[in-house]
Amino acid sequence: MRVLWLCSVLAALPPSGMAQTLAPAPGAVHDAARMNPKMEGFFRTLQRPDTPNHWLVAPIDFAVRPDAAAPVFAVPAAAVHASLRTVIHQTKGAVIHGETVDGLHVVVTSAIFGFKDDVRVHVIELSSQQSTLAIYSASRVGYWDMGTNRRRVEDWLVRLRIAISAPKP
Repeated sequence: MRVLWLCSVLAALPPSGMAQTLAPAPGAVHDAARMNPKMEGFFRTLQRPDTPNHWLVAPIDFAVRPDAAAPVFAVPAAAVHASLRTVIHQTKGAVIHGETVDGLHVVVTSAIFGFKDDVRVHVIELSSQQSTLAIYSASRVGYWDMGTNRRRVEDWLVRLRIAISAPKP
């Protein structure tokens, strides 16, 4: 039964040439090797596809319309950045591929089929003791992700809130 379901899901995916257009262009990746100083550049040029295989959480007044509003944290941006790194390191299949002064590029690989999703995070300083973020998670291939990117972002936000509110030793 599971095999039949999987075959029907895979059959619904668009041809591989078309699927490649769903991910941001490789040149848009902001990684430490290129020493791009800001992740905000990725979000400034982000063009979201008309497919249900991506999810964006950001401030309501963000340059790109988010799917959900980002929380505001009562800590400096550096604390959000550090706590998020911890959350990512605890996520199975997640690898930080690039880091800038204000964000991260993470690639998450699924356990069974090895599908890769790109997650980009821009940590936004609102004041010296207040920050928020934008998180964009997108599948590299396929039309529909069955809600995987949304669940990932929501999970990371819950875990981030817990990490930030946990007492420090």
